[in-house]
Amino acid sequence: MNIIRKNIWWSFLLCVIALAGIFRFSPYLFPISKADIARERFHSVKFYDRHGNLLQEVLSQDAFRSLHVDLGQVSPYFLEAIIAAEDKNFYRHSGVDYAAVLRALWQNLRSGEVVSGASTITLQLARLLEPAQRTLPNKLRETYRAFRLEAGMDKEALLEEYLNRLPMGGNLYGVESASRAYFGVPASELTLAQAALLASIPNSPNRFNPYHGLAELKKRQGKVLEQMAVLGMIPAGRVKRVLKEDVLLKPPSASFLAPHLVFQLMETLPADAQSVNTTIDIQLQKMVQEQIKRVLGQLKPYHVSNAAAILVNNHSGEVLAYVGSADYFDAGIQGQNDGVRALRQPGSALKPFMYLLAMEQGFNPASLLSDIPTHYRMLTGIYSPQNYSEDFHGPVRLREALANSLNVPAVRVLAKIGIDAFLERLREYGFHSLDKDAEHYGVGLVLGNGEVTLYELTRAYLAQARRGNFLPLRETLSVNGKESRPGLAAKTISTPALNYLIADILSDHFARAAEFGFNSVLNLPFPCSVKTGTSFRFCDNWTVGFTQDYTLGVWVGNFDHTPMLKVSGVAGAGPIFANIMMMLYRDKEYPEKPSQPEGLAPVQICPFSGKKTGEFCPTLVEELIPERDLPAFQSNPCDMHLHAGEQIAPVVPAKYLAWSEKMGMDSRTIHPQNTPVFEIVNPKDGSVYYRLSTLQLDYQSIRFQLNFSETDQPVNWFLNGKPLRSTEKDHTFLWPLQPGKFVLEAVSGKDKGLRSRVKFEVK
Repeated sequence: MNIIRKNIWWSFLLCVIALAGIFRFSPYLFPISKADIARERFHSVKFYDRHGNLLQEVLSQDAFRSLHVDLGQVSPYFLEAIIAAEDKNFYRHSGVDYAAVLRALWQNLRSGEVVSGASTITLQLARLLEPAQRTLPNKLRETYRAFRLEAGMDKEALLEEYLNRLPMGGNLYGVESASRAYFGVPASELTLAQAALLASIPNSPNRFNPYHGLAELKKRQGKVLEQMAVLGMIPAGRVKRVLKEDVLLKPPSASFLAPHLVFQLMETLPADAQSVNTTIDIQLQKMVQEQIKRVLGQLKPYHVSNAAAILVNNHSGEVLAYVGSADYFDAGIQGQNDGVRALRQPGSALKPFMYLLAMEQGFNPASLLSDIPTHYRMLTGIYSPQNYSEDFHGPVRLREALANSLNVPAVRVLAKIGIDAFLERLREYGFHSLDKDAEHYGVGLVLGNGEVTLYELTRAYLAQARRGNFLPLRETLSVNGKESRPGLAAKTISTPALNYLIADILSDHFARAAEFGFNSVLNLPFPCSVKTGTSFRFCDNWTVGFTQDYTLGVWVGNFDHTPMLKVSGVAGAGPIFANIMMMLYRDKEYPEKPSQPEGLAPVQICPFSGKKTGEFCPTLVEELIPERDLPAFQSNPCDMHLHAGEQIAPVVPAKYLAWSEKMGMDSRTIHPQNTPVFEIVNPKDGSVYYRLSTLQLDYQSIRFQLNFSETDQPVNWFLNGKPLRSTEKDHTFLWPLQPGKFVLEAVSGKDKGLRSRVKFEVK
C-alpha cells in the first residue's frame, strides 16, 4: 500500500514538473514579435474645431490619446526612472522576477494583506495588450503571454512597446503623449525632475493625476528618485536638489479640449476615420468652461461640485460648445462623467412644452388658472403639489403661471389635457429617455419626476427658438474631408404663433417678478427666453433658454446625486447661463425682439380675470392671444369686479373663498351668484382648430370643459344634436379631433333650463 501511494505521489510530481516545463518553454514555439503587436490598427483620430484648430488627438480603437515614439527618442532619465520605479531587474529576468515573487509572497503573508507586488515590465505589457480582471486564471494567462513576449522580442523592443502603452492619467497613454500634454515638450527633452514625475504616474494613474493629485505625486516622485540613487543611476546628493525643482504643468485645457464630445463622437465614427472637423468653436468652448469654473467657485460652500453646458447655433443646429463637467481630470468630482448626456430630473424645465400643448387645445396666455391647494390620487398615494415658495396665488393667468414656474396650476392643466398626450408630445421633441408609460409618471411628469438629458432638453428648446421647427443637433462638419449630416430629419411641432407666445412669456421680466423679483439674474439687457428647473431635494438645477441666435442649456449639481444646500435653478445654473449669454454678445450688437408671426391679436385684459376689461376693472394690461379666441374674448368681459360704495371690489368664484380669506380680503366683497354658473369654457364660441400634419390624429384632441358651480349634478353633452356622453363632478374630457363644423351643447341632468352652447370648427 505504501509503495502504491509513493508511486501516485511521484506520478503527480512528474506531471506537475512536466506541465510547468510546458508552461515555461512552450512559449518559444509561439513567440510574440514586435510586428504581431504593431499599432497600425490603433491609428489616431485628430479632432478639429470649426476653424481648423486641433482639439485633441485620440487613439481610434479605445478612444485613448496616444502618440508613438521610438525608444531612441525618449530621454535616458525617463528610461532609468521607469525601470527604477517598475522593474529594477528588467534586464536580468526572462519575464518573471522569481526573487521579487518570493519577496512579495513573504511580505504579504507576514502582513496578512497585499502590501507588495512582483509585476515586471513584461507582465505589465502582457496585461496592457489584453486587459482583464485580476483573477488567478487571468494571472496565469498574463504570465504565459509574458514568456511569449520575451521569446519574440529583445529587451529594447519590449521596453519601447511598454513605454508607448503606459497609462498616464486621464485618457493619456504613452510617455510621448504625457510629456507633450503635461509639459509641452517631447519625451526626448524631459529633465530628471520631469522624468521622475512621469515615471511615478503609472503606479496609480487616477491617484497620481498631476492636475489633482500633485501632492501625492510629488511623494511618489521622491521614492522613485531615491530608488534611482540606490541603483546607482544618479548621485544620492542629487535627490534633494531635484525635489526642490518647481515643475511647471501646462493648463489641461491647452492640450485637451471638448473631451466629452470627442469621446461621444468616437462611438459613432466609421472605423477609417482619421480627421474630424467638429462644429465646436474653440474660443466659445474655452469661454463656457471658464464661466462654469468661475460660478462653481462661488457655489462651493453650498455643496455644489459640478456643472455642464451645451451651446447651439439656432440657425444651423450646430453645437458650438460642449462642456460635460467642470473638470474632466478631477476624479474627486467624477469629472469624466458627461453631464450633457447624463440622465437627471429636469424639475420645471418641461413646463413650456406642456403649456404649448395646452394652448393648442384652447388655452391662451390670458386663460385663468387656479393656484389653490389640490390633491391627486397616485399609485404611491395622495399627491398634493406645492409651489417653490410654498404660497398659493389664487386665480392666475397662464402667463403668470408659466413665467413664475408655479407648480399647482401646471399640474391642474396637465390633468385636463392628459398625461398620455403630453408624454407623446415630449417624445416628439426627442425625449426618448422618458421610456415609461404615463401611469408611471402621473401628473408629476410636468414637475420633472422623469429623467432626461441636458442634450435632449436643449434640443427641445432649440425647436421653440425656431418657432416649432425641430432640428437635430449637428456636431461634425466633416469626417476625412467628406461633409457629414445629422441622421434625423427636421420636422414641425405646433404652430409658429403658439411657439412665439411661449417664447414671449419666457422673456417677460414683469410676469416672473412675483417669484423671481425684478432684479433676477435672468433679466438680461436683451430679449432672452429662459426657463429654470430644480429637482426634488435640490439634487439638480437647470437653466435653459434662447435668444434670436443661440440656445443654451446649463445643468448644475453633483454626479453622486447628493443634494445641494437649497441651490435652485436661478441661483445655480442661472448665473452661468447669464454670464455666458452676456459674453456671447460682448462684442456684438444685442439681438432684437423677434418679429411677431401672423395669427395673433393684441388685446386689453383685466389682469385679475384675464378677460376683456369690464366697466369696473381698476387696471388693464396688454396681452397677445390667438386670433381664433377673439370672438369668445369680445363677448365675455370681466365679471370679477363690482362697484361697492366708493370702492371697486374683487369678486371671486366660490372655489377661491378659502384663499381670499387667507389673503385678508374682505369677505363682503365675495358675492356668490344667486343662480348656478353653467358655462362651456372650452372650446370658446367661434374657435377654429387646425389639425397638425406632423402628429397622428389619435394624439390630437380638444378639451371640452364646463364651468358648473353645482358639482353634485350630472351633465349631458350633445355634439351636433347627437348624445356624446354624460359627466359627473368633473365636467372635463378630451374629444378626438375630427374635421368639420360643430355645435357643442351641455345640459344639466336635473335642471333642463341650465344649458350652454358653443360653435367651433376643425380644419
